[in-house]
Amino acid sequence: MKKVWRGFAAAVSAAAIAATGFIGATSANADEATVTPTPGAITIKNPIEGDQFKAYQLLGVTIDDSAYAYKLLGADNAAKIDNPATKALVNAINSANATAELDLDTDTDGKQTTISIPTQRDDNTVNTFEQKLVKAISIFTGDSNMRLFAQELAKQVATQNVPVAGEATADENTGNALVIKGEGNAALPIGYYLVDHVDQANTGNRTLSAHLVNTLTAAGAVLDLKTATVEFEKKVEDWNESLGDKKKNSGTIDSDAWQDSADHKLRDEVPFMLKGSLPSNYANYDVFQYQFSDTLSEGLTLKKDSINVQLVNFGTPNVVVKNLTADEFQVVLDAKNNTDNAGLPVGATKFTVKVGTEKTQGTGENAVTIRDLKGVTSTKNSEGKIVDIPNFSVANTKIVVTYKARVNKKAVIGTTGNPNKANLSISENPDNGWDGLISTPKDIVIVFTYKYTVNKTFNGRTTNVPAQLPSFLLEKFIPAKNGTVNINGTPGNWDRVAETQVDGNSTNGYTASFSHLDDGYYKLSETNVPAGYNPAADKFFTVTAEHEEESDNPQLTKLTVTYYTDASFGKVSGNPIVTNKPADGTIAGTIDVTIDNKSGNELPSTGGMGTTILYAAGAAIVLIAGIGLAVTLRRRQA
Repeated sequence: MKKVWRGFAAAVSAAAIAATGFIGATSANADEATVTPTPGAITIKNPIEGDQFKAYQLLGVTIDDSAYAYKLLGADNAAKIDNPATKALVNAINSANATAELDLDTDTDGKQTTISIPTQRDDNTVNTFEQKLVKAISIFTGDSNMRLFAQELAKQVATQNVPVAGEATADENTGNALVIKGEGNAALPIGYYLVDHVDQANTGNRTLSAHLVNTLTAAGAVLDLKTATVEFEKKVEDWNESLGDKKKNSGTIDSDAWQDSADHKLRDEVPFMLKGSLPSNYANYDVFQYQFSDTLSEGLTLKKDSINVQLVNFGTPNVVVKNLTADEFQVVLDAKNNTDNAGLPVGATKFTVKVGTEKTQGTGENAVTIRDLKGVTSTKNSEGKIVDIPNFSVANTKIVVTYKARVNKKAVIGTTGNPNKANLSISENPDNGWDGLISTPKDIVIVFTYKYTVNKTFNGRTTNVPAQLPSFLLEKFIPAKNGTVNINGTPGNWDRVAETQVDGNSTNGYTASFSHLDDGYYKLSETNVPAGYNPAADKFFTVTAEHEEESDNPQLTKLTVTYYTDASFGKVSGNPIVTNKPADGTIAGTIDVTIDNKSGNELPSTGGMGTTILYAAGAAIVLIAGIGLAVTLRRRQA
């Protein structure tokens, strides 16, 4: 199933300022009429319960019609220059412009790339600095530059300990508008503000909002937070080998057999797929962490070398944007993974696929290393500018991981099956991709497998059994172009599944079991028949199963065994054995059949002592008859 999670898009905006001011983008749109501004407050649209915002005032403002005059905060010149808000603005301008390389003062000769706080405190110096500061901010026009400035401003607000002017947290009664006011519900002073989305509900389904800058007027300000949709899903591939369902494109994005459940037999290498999209605010991130976390059940053994990562543009048709190389993703196995002496997993197998190129921030003990997806989705053009790689599109491109896991002897039979869970984690903060991650809900797929058990009797009993117990050979039909067997017009061969000897006792019965089967056409033959017993006739049967293909928690709903009269599978023998899942029950996944051995009588033969005895007995009968006849004749003569 698709796991949809919503994230805030970047919404950096500022009100228009006239002669002494700067031009920014407003947050107005067609939906804003549904939320009425609150005088003396900043209103956040469309929050959810648990969202927390803090507002910081950075400048004051006076307004005359459409003319905005921005002022430094403070009661006198010294207070204005030494104010934490002033220092935060100056440092943010200089840090942002180290990247933007804009001319901060177009009225002077040469390119001014920095601004500095004056040491003098007289009116003329402070007023001149105030105008230069406001003009420098106005230079950061356009989404990318304004976003860069807002990101640096948020950092400096924290560093310089700018006081919080107002804060608010959305609760169950907030509705579609959260009003931020000052302490004690006092009105916020009009001015230029930074609004920080500092926390959110622990849903794991949204990114934090980008930092917002805007001007609060006497009428109030409304900030419109737009959402972005990101999808994640895990799939498993299903097929019926006997029907030739396993195609050449098995395990690839082009396969049409991906679903939420499958059934597979022992030693099958089962294909899995993880697929995630990108948030619409992907361009807002400086770096972007993107990683899949996967958990395999004990009954599946991961084939690590099979892990493959691609960028795929799911347009019409699908286009593989890029096949990632070994240095463009990293597979991290959980340190707690363990195996037994046979190399089989002990407990679940957990692993993480981190997508992107390696990137390090800081040095020495403070160094932090991550995988940055942007190192994969972008490149430098001939002019040295960072651009998207060919065919990449935020809207249509998805990151796809495919891999295989082998069904092992620990796989669970029946309804419980072998569940596998995965989720996607991405950078939470559009203004700082190095910050923490958020994770989608886990998506579950299940691999089912079944068991076939022969209940063995001898002349209808489980007593007086022969010393030598028979064996049974189970084979499965696999289509093959030049096969020697033909079923319903399809050539193929009988593929050996296993040969098992009957075992047990007179109390519990005698059985031969074949574990970890899937759907298909089967043949059961008795081998090593005990002396004095006739072999049981071969059995030909199909196993079919129904399990939910699209579900948050897929279930095995029906298991059917149908027997046929012969190897052609043309005529059904008896009624199919159908097991339906009860509304509140389970399907054991075990198929039982009783097969009886009949002992035989010895046929007549020649050349032994038996004929001599017969001759002697015959002669005695003739002699007695002759004596009897003579006695009878004498009596008549007398």
